[in-house]
Amino acid sequence: MKIRKIYLLAIASLVLASCQKSLMVDPESTLTQDDIKEIVKRDPDKVLNPLVTNLVEQVNNYTYSNSVDTRNYSVNNLLLSLKGNDMVLANSTSWLKGDYEMRAYREENSPRTQIYWGTFYRYIFQANQILSVIPEIDESVLSTTNKSIMRYKATALAMRSFAYTNLMWLYQDDYLHGGKDKLGVPIVDPSGDPQPRATSAQVWDLIIKDAELSVNLFKKIGNYKTESRTDVDGSVASAFLVRAQLTMGNWDKAISAADDILAVYSDLFNEADYTTVGMTLLTKEAIFGYAYSSITGKGTSSFYGWMNIKSEGGYGGSQGHWMAIDQHLFDQIPNSDYRKKNFVNLDFIEYTYPTSGAKVKFEKYYNLKFAAPKISAAIPEYNQNEIYIRASEIILAKAEAQARGNKDGDAQTTLFNLVSKRDPSYVKSAKTGAGLLDEIKLQRRIELWGEGGMEFYDNKRWNVGVDRTSSANHQFKNVVLPGKEFTLQIPLNTELNYNDLIQEQNP
Repeated sequence: MKIRKIYLLAIASLVLASCQKSLMVDPESTLTQDDIKEIVKRDPDKVLNPLVTNLVEQVNNYTYSNSVDTRNYSVNNLLLSLKGNDMVLANSTSWLKGDYEMRAYREENSPRTQIYWGTFYRYIFQANQILSVIPEIDESVLSTTNKSIMRYKATALAMRSFAYTNLMWLYQDDYLHGGKDKLGVPIVDPSGDPQPRATSAQVWDLIIKDAELSVNLFKKIGNYKTESRTDVDGSVASAFLVRAQLTMGNWDKAISAADDILAVYSDLFNEADYTTVGMTLLTKEAIFGYAYSSITGKGTSSFYGWMNIKSEGGYGGSQGHWMAIDQHLFDQIPNSDYRKKNFVNLDFIEYTYPTSGAKVKFEKYYNLKFAAPKISAAIPEYNQNEIYIRASEIILAKAEAQARGNKDGDAQTTLFNLVSKRDPSYVKSAKTGAGLLDEIKLQRRIELWGEGGMEFYDNKRWNVGVDRTSSANHQFKNVVLPGKEFTLQIPLNTELNYNDLIQEQNP
């Protein structure tokens, strides 16, 4: 139980550091878990606020391997986006080529498998820390103290649900394509003791339970939607729930959770928002994101360091590692759709980096979607706010759930409510069945291009492989069949070598 003792000592140290004056805690005392719970009852903000703040900030701040190409959650998702049909690594002789060419990314000894495993289990560990020191309270009594405790509990539950969802997306086959009846990932507790692989059903049950309880707690205390887009609030927890229900095929529940979100997020980005600020607005349809600060920014290898083609100094800017949209997908965007403006639509355009004076040519299909201007004159273009979840994703998830649930008319209307905002010439779809579902999938690929690793996860849900052979601009013409190549093996060096209870590796 050595890890258990270290874990309690860490929390006790934090409690003592933050509370010994205001709560009159004797710095020479030895705090037990029950002692900490009693302190939380007296002043939850003093104890839990630093823990919860740190947990949420891990999405930007932490990655298991803090390297140029694995800087945080957003950059790690970029690596997934490169393993698909829709994103092209258009100009790079070194960085990200292994990911784009889909080499050495899923085997047990690959550093890539360690990154996701270690990152998401870090979130879970910290969430478990918080939950283990939250006392039992009467949640029907909505005192200021109780509401604070419930808010912290809801945040930890939401983040744990989010982390397990990502682990299941990555380390087991899709739920509806064979994964349901296979082993999932270990469900860990605060002790830190090794655990065997739980069944997929057990992990998904925990994901849903955590997300639903989180949403209910946020609703009960009136925190379903807060003013800050960097908060994990009820709408964020609902978004995690939508993703999980969609993965499991619980169509009506996915629709219900989406409706909760869309009731408070009705204002979508307009054309100027969508095409001139590089997806950095933490207003309107942005549900959850990161607000740049000089302390927490990731610099030239941030997500915008890689994806802002106009960032001077950025790896994906003046350093020349540029991304593009696949020609096939680009050709399916109508000229009347302003989303097409997010990509170069001429043979090339010329650009001059203002500080160095370097002149470059951005060729057709190059990505302009994330070409955000400077926040201020003193802040480089690679330092930006980031959006993790947008209402547009939720609208598309709702439309997909409606179509899969045989509610074609509703799905047509939901899809129209989004696409007509992007393309004034769009005519409400009359398609049904598989044709309607294909149209929803296409709109999702266009709308969410480059965001959150969504193409990788969606291809896995849709049982779609990679086939770049007929693309005009893909540099590497992969053909990867759907199936095991999209499911990572459990890492050897960071898990299997230390956990004898895991007896079965993914193929």
